[in-house]
Amino acid sequence: MRRDINWWTKRDDGTKYEVRVTWFSNAFKFQFKEKGATKWDYDRKPSREDIETFFDAIERRYHRKTATLKEFESAQKIMAAAPPAEPSGAGD
Repeated sequence: MRRDINWWTKRDDGTKYEVRVTWFSNAFKFQFKEKGATKWDYDRKPSREDIETFFDAIERRYHRKTATLKEFESAQKIMAAAPPAEPSGAGD
């Protein structure tokens, strides 16, 4: 991949964090940084929503030919292994 994929996510409580995904050593690496923080968190596991946002971005890049088939297939594996989506609150 020629460049990182970055985006901001806003939680229900109003706090924000930045997500950066890089392609390094034939694997995607997720990195997180809370708003106002100076250092990136390399150990946090991405949420289902983070993975879905990433997959959407890499899929669009693949169709525009700015991501390789290997990168797209790796993203598909990440999406398949993602935690299940939380219920939408149908029983509330």
